[in-house]
Order: sequence, then structure tokens, then C-alpha cells
Amino acid sequence: MKKPRVVLVALHFAEYALNLALAVAESREVLLVLYRGNADRELGPDWLKGIRHPSLMLLILDRPRSPLMILGNARRLVRAIQQFKPDVIHYQEDPRDEVILGLYFLRSIPIVLTVHDPTPHSGTDSNRLRYSRFRLYLPLMRRAADIAITHGGLLADNLIKAFPHFKDKVQPIPHGPLGLFSGTQPSHPSGFRLLFFGRIFEYKGLSYFVDSVIMLRDKGYPVIGVVAGFGTDLARHRQRMEEAGCFEILDRYIAAKEVPDLFLDSFAVVLPYVDGTQSGVAAMALGFARPVVASAVGSIPELVRNGENGLLVPPSDSIALSEAIETLLNDTQLWEQLTAGAQRLRDQELSWESIADKTIRVYELAGKMRLAST
Repeated sequence: MKKPRVVLVALHFAEYALNLALAVAESREVLLVLYRGNADRELGPDWLKGIRHPSLMLLILDRPRSPLMILGNARRLVRAIQQFKPDVIHYQEDPRDEVILGLYFLRSIPIVLTVHDPTPHSGTDSNRLRYSRFRLYLPLMRRAADIAITHGGLLADNLIKAFPHFKDKVQPIPHGPLGLFSGTQPSHPSGFRLLFFGRIFEYKGLSYFVDSVIMLRDKGYPVIGVVAGFGTDLARHRQRMEEAGCFEILDRYIAAKEVPDLFLDSFAVVLPYVDGTQSGVAAMALGFARPVVASAVGSIPELVRNGENGLLVPPSDSIALSEAIETLLNDTQLWEQLTAGAQRLRDQELSWESIADKTIRVYELAGKMRLAST
């Protein structure tokens, strides 16, 4: 019997998309479309050597640097999809020129759209989008979709509020685990390194992380704050961290091969977000079975379960954040409980197999909705 066919277009979120594609390919034929640069950064330069699945095909595009390259990418994208003859196209929302150009030629195929951020993050993300042509692409992409996926019920509500077109057309599905987590065991690290990881913009709440680490050192705890990543909010806190003498600052893009050691050497991952939607860093902590101490903002509490795989605190509260970390430092049994909970969620409820099952049901629903509308 012929398998149904799915095209998954992800010109950003390569690691996420590859995990989803491999899981969906267990019961579907999948064509996965990626940008080469994004895939190499997130998965490592040799990632293609390890991808072998009879039901997974790849289309790798180079990020265009000229209008001519954009047209060439659009032509390749449309031609590959038309030749593949999919039952549904699943886009990750990061609308690029070639994707928008291809929409008209692929309009007869049902579309599922995963919206990672219904509204832009405060600060740099919001300002950047305001002056970008991609701001104009977002409504075009969203209007073209038959149904949307968000990573949480709260985000579904936010999307409908921002874009009423999606009323009764949004399906919340959890964010799957990230990282090279196969075989990861919940072993206790040798030290007390607290990890702040990823893009460092104002909404991530670095100031509250710095406050908390210094408070804990003042109380005599031998913690080290590891700040790994780069962004516009790092510079204004650098001097304070250097003067405190209890921080390691990795002010650069963190290569894929460096990520496992950063997470596995950490006692906990700290996400003191001021605002936010969902968190790829929380998904990575889940993948590596590491406890998370996070602000209860957006749909983060749907991934970081208080008392199960992490501890939740109010946003913008350095004292509450430091007290939660202190609780974890003083309670080995709690650390082991949260670590085991992360591993259990990773391997069961939030596994990619489980997420693929839910996503496939959305594909089927998109086909029915398109049929009913014609």
C-alpha cells in the first residue's frame, strides 16, 4: 500500500525539523527541505553522513545572496514538491522569499503551519521584524495555511487573538526534545555549574541569572554561572560578571559538537525569561535529562513541569529564582527526581514518536478541512 506523502519545509529549526521528519517517516514518505547553513550550525558539518532512512528524502538549499538565487531556490523548491506529489505541506514559520514565491504554485496542496512565536519576542526580535520585509510575509503565510500548530495551549490562544483567521484551526502539540540525547543517563555532574544558554537578548532575563548566581555565592554555595551564547544583552552585564569572578562567559555561537558537554556538565539549566512563548533551550535540557529552573511565562510551564522535570518561579524575581536554585542545591533527592522526570518525559509523553503521532493527525485533519472547503 502506498504511504501518504508529506513535505516538511524548515529553513530554520533544522534540528527540530530533522527529529520530527525521522519520526514521521516511520509511517509516511517525507521530503525535508532545509537551508544548508542552518543545518550545519545546528547539527554539525557532518550531519548528513548519519541520515539513513528509506522513507526520508532531503532537499538542501543554500541561503540566497541575490535576487537571482532567490528565484533559483523558489524554482527548485516548487519543482521538487510538485514532483514529490505530497498530500500535505508542513511549513515551520520562518517565511523566506523563496517560500512566499512558491505559495501560489503550490496552492492546491493542503498546508499545515507550525507557529513557534505567535507574536515577536520583546526587544531585538520585535524591532528587527518591524523594519523587515518578512513582517509583510507573516500574514501571507498564515492566510495560506489550512491549520496551525503551536507548542502549547496558551500560544494557541495568543495566535487566535493576533490572527482571528485561525479560530477553530489551531492544534497545540508539545515541543519535542532537542540535543544528542540517545542513551543519556541522569548522572550527577561533578560540580555546581548553572547554565544560561542560547541567544542572549533582553527577554531572556540574563540580569536575574547574574543576580541569582551572586546571591548564592554570597551564601557560600560554590556555584559557577556559565553564560554560553551571544546577543545584544550580554555587553551590559559583562563587567559585573567579570568582577564577581564566578562566571564563565562563552560569547560566541556554540557549535553543535560543544553542546552535549555544556548540558551534561551542568547541575541545572536556568531560564529566567521576562517574557516568552516556548523555549528550545528547555527542549534541549529535556533531551539531555537536566533539571530546569525557569520563569512561568508563555507555554514554558507546559514543557517544564513544576516538580516533575523542573522548578517554576515568577518572572523578573531574582530572589525567587535564587531560592529555587538553592532548594535544588540542598536536596539531592529532588535533583534526582527532576532528572528522572526529564528522562521519562523525553522518552514517553514528549518523545518525537508521540509528537509525530499527534502531528500526523493534524495532517489528516488539514486534508479533510481542505476537501470540505472546496
